Amino acid sequence: MRAMIRLIGITLIAAAAMAALAPRPERAVDAPARVHTAKDDAQPAAAGNGIANATLARAADGHFYADALVNGATVRFLVDSGASAVVLTRADAQRAGISAGAGEFTATGQGAGSAVALKPVTIDRIAIGPVAATGVRGAIAERELGISLLGQSFLSRVGHVEIARDEMRLR
Repeated sequence: MRAMIRLIGITLIAAAAMAALAPRPERAVDAPARVHTAKDDAQPAAAGNGIANATLARAADGHFYADALVNGATVRFLVDSGASAVVLTRADAQRAGISAGAGEFTATGQGAGSAVALKPVTIDRIAIGPVAATGVRGAIAERELGISLLGQSFLSRVGHVEIARDEMRLR
């Protein structure tokens, strides 16, 4: 599982730095959904269906951010195509009904010169507007990242990801 969750070191530094600059919306919290293990999902379904789409505007700092529903709770993400998985901060995971206790951080990822302890999880549902995926592989970071990362375990499930000028389109 350690090999499954790799992070680009620079991404963690950028995420922490950019989190302070990015405006944070009010967080809506719905009833949390059940969290299950990766072995429950043999073949995950694609997020994009070629019809539904979501468009993200490039922020002033040059990055793309997404306000997504994670198990019904609003989570602000830095879209990070260099991260192999979705990585939630502990606070975002808690809002989404995913707990992480001491001793559960059994995986590691590489962050800016040091290892980051992670708890592997499977997220029931992540949705950016009408583009949604279920059974998404992810992790919870033990140390504070500043912002959650929307990595390849979600992005690779979207049928089409396109960046043109200052827009990212998910379809």
